[in-house]
Amino acid sequence: MTSRLMDAYVLGDKDKIRSIKSEIDEQSKKYEPESVSGVQLNSILNDDKASAIKVYEHLNRMLGDDWWEWEIETIHKMLFINGGVVLEEVNNDKMLAIRHCCRSDACFDDWYEFNQMALSFSGSIANFECLRSPSPGMAINAVKVIDYIRPDNEGIFGNEVEAYICVIMTENGIYTPPPSIVFYTKDKMEKMVSKEIVSMWPDILKKYNSIVVDREINISENIVDIQAKRLIVAETAARKYSR
Repeated sequence: MTSRLMDAYVLGDKDKIRSIKSEIDEQSKKYEPESVSGVQLNSILNDDKASAIKVYEHLNRMLGDDWWEWEIETIHKMLFINGGVVLEEVNNDKMLAIRHCCRSDACFDDWYEFNQMALSFSGSIANFECLRSPSPGMAINAVKVIDYIRPDNEGIFGNEVEAYICVIMTENGIYTPPPSIVFYTKDKMEKMVSKEIVSMWPDILKKYNSIVVDREINISENIVDIQAKRLIVAETAARKYSR
């Protein structure tokens, strides 16, 4: 249907354009729930702070589940035709990262691919001229987004990416596996930090859970409390990116 519409535009056949657009509108209704209006869709897609998951879901509603197979120019045209949407820079970058994630398995095995997606998914536009490292919260968010978009991979990341996630954590002073991605980081991180810290993991996670339950709890200047606090900061940041 998309190729037919492009042909109609090239030929300047206004009647055919109207007919095909009418068909597209009918098709798009199948993907748009009654509780979400066109205005809401547009505001989400033009909200720089909208999570990558929400952007992905709304692209599916507006364009159908296979939109990521289209050429980039076609996606832009269909967004405008279907909803009058013109993606701003930040969400356009998210869209491109989502599209790439759907089309390629590289982010599961290549640390650089994961790095760039972690930046894009958090609203920090990926720069291919200089390397920037994502924060712990961005890395955690990236794991969650990739798992959501690509459930077919069953949450399996390669050794290189798992090790890179651990490097991001340790370089930011986090020496305990973040609870939400513990299964991706535990084994690798155990080899990167001291045995003394590893022996403290149960106490650190216990303190972390206590802080989650009671944010007013006293936090002391000791290793256990400091590590628990850093985990809280990273997990909270990840949740903000995913809203």
